[in-house]
Order: sequence, then C-alpha cells, then structure tokens
Amino acid sequence: MGSVSIRDFSSFNDSKNINSLTYSDYFRRLKFLCCSMYKWEGLPKYIAKRFIENNLFQYGQLAFFKDSEVGFLITKVTPSGLLNIYDEPVRYYCYGNNGYSKNVLAKDCVLIRNNIDAIPTSVLINLFCIRLYEIERTIDTNIKQQKTPLIVQCEESQRLTLKNLFMKYDGNEPFIFGNKALNLEGIKVLKTDAPYVADKLWELKNAKWAECLDMLGINNANTSKKERLITDEVNSNNQLLDLQADTMLMTRNYACEEIKEKFDLDITCKLREQEEQEQEEPKEGDTIE
Repeated sequence: MGSVSIRDFSSFNDSKNINSLTYSDYFRRLKFLCCSMYKWEGLPKYIAKRFIENNLFQYGQLAFFKDSEVGFLITKVTPSGLLNIYDEPVRYYCYGNNGYSKNVLAKDCVLIRNNIDAIPTSVLINLFCIRLYEIERTIDTNIKQQKTPLIVQCEESQRLTLKNLFMKYDGNEPFIFGNKALNLEGIKVLKTDAPYVADKLWELKNAKWAECLDMLGINNANTSKKERLITDEVNSNNQLLDLQADTMLMTRNYACEEIKEKFDLDITCKLREQEEQEQEEPKEGDTIE
C-alpha cells in the first residue's frame, strides 16, 4: 500500500473517507493495546500466542482441546447442541479459516472466554471509538471554520469558478489569480464567525480516551485533572483499574486451571504490567539502596 499525502484528500468526494479513517485509527490503536495486555506462557510451541488475543478480541471465546491426529489446538468455536442444567453447551463446533472443523464434547475441551459473558473486546470499545471519532471530526470541523467562516452567494454560472478558487485557498496557496472574465459584482459573503471550541473538545476527547482505558483496566495518566491527586484517590483509582483488568484476566486464568486439570499442561496467563511489577520487586537477599 502506497503512502498517502495531504493532496490525496482533495480528491475525496466528501468527508466520508476521512470519517472512516478516523474511526479506524482509534479502533486499531485500542485493539493493539488490548491484544498486548496479556502474556501467555507454557503453550505448546506450535500454538501462536498472537492468535489467542486477536481472536478473543474479535470473537470473545476460543476452544482448547486435543485432536487425535493434530495434537493440542486452540480454535474458534461456536456452541452446538443442547444446554446443560447450568446453561452451558454440551458440545462445541470448533473450526479454523483453513477449513478445519470438528465437533467436540464440552467434557473434552476447555473454553477460553474473553470475559464472563464471552463478549468480544471489539464490541466493548466500539461505542468509545464512535464517540472519539465524533469528537475528533468535530475538532477538525471547528478548526476548519476558523479558516473559512464564509457563506458565499453568487450566480449559478459563477459557482464552478468560485469553487475552483476556494480549492486553491483551501490548499494554502499564497496568491490566487483571476482573469478579466472574473466578475466579482453581485457576490455576497456572509461570515459565520463560528466560535473556537477545539480546545474544550480536545479536553473532552482526552477524558473519553481515559475513560476507555479505565474500562479496559489500563493505567493511564489523567493529565486533564489539574489538581494533584491525593494518595487515597490514587489508591482508589488503582483498585478500580485492577478490578477492571481482572474481569478479563479471571476467565483466562480459569481456563488455564481447567487445562491443567484436563490435560496436565502448565499454561499461565498474566497481565504484562503485573509481570513487570513482579520483576521489579526485590527478592530475598537483594540490597535496597
């Protein structure tokens, strides 16, 4: 895919493409954060770690089981058959994009859930992405209004000429030349004088971004709050973040426990931030300066 320049945007029929790019940008950024939150260890070497988090993000659940011919597998999964007394499926349909498929009894597999309801993270962040995109594009529009706060009234025969002149103005050309045929009589310009609110919208966007990270359990510096946080506020916020992160870590750890019980494999899943903290903690005998 080639590079995109500023000039490419002038060829867009309308702002729909930029709207789509803005939403996709926020979605991808949040996806990258979500898919790098957890670290899996002890998996069979031929199971791709990247596959697990990517698909929990997109589909909300996966199945771990042992195929008699292939060996241990983690695949996409959908419930199949009846439910038991605890509303759990008694059978699962396991499949892959390469055409692999297999019906597996619940007792012969372990379900890895993204959270207790097996809701994909993509669903959870979608509303945040929409709101962030709306705020971002409103900022763009408000800034644009500071540059071109004009409504132009002219004859229909002059519309194309004035539109072409405006494109040059919009392209930041220092000089715009018109020939003798350019008739400026009868042209009326109304200034809209749109107020500048981009700075307030920027603060709102940062607050919404922080809210999304809080929902995911990702620690973030809330720079929009000017006053210093007291210790109790910091501890309370950290506790909330831990609880949010645990909503997804808990189901992963539960799956690891089931895998250990059913298949005698010592697989673990940790938050990367948690692992870093454990590595930084002094061990017995270490000197603390």
